[in-house]
Amino acid sequence: MKARCGHLTSKSYAEAHHGLCRRCHSSFAFLVELEEKSGEDALVQYWYQMIVKNLPEDANSHERECLLNHLIDFYQRKLGEVPSKQRYIQKMLYMLNSIKDPFDAAKFA
Repeated sequence: MKARCGHLTSKSYAEAHHGLCRRCHSSFAFLVELEEKSGEDALVQYWYQMIVKNLPEDANSHERECLLNHLIDFYQRKLGEVPSKQRYIQKMLYMLNSIKDPFDAAKFA
């Protein structure tokens, strides 16, 4: 059967793990455990690392700009929808904006 995540898995596994395949459930469980053990800062650092790792190399590429804009829009919408995670979402927005517009100390010299 096709799981909620779009991957193929057994029906019994998907039903027992909120509709996710083994790989996606394992990844989700890792993120939950990371946040529980190390806090939101570790989770933000993890996402920052994953985003930077998977961004196209060309700093001016349309694909890179598009991904960052979509992520920023997503977290800006979530800022109003999930007030309990406001601090985490603000950190994610700061991180995404710092990737999009990196600080250049030479501008201030």
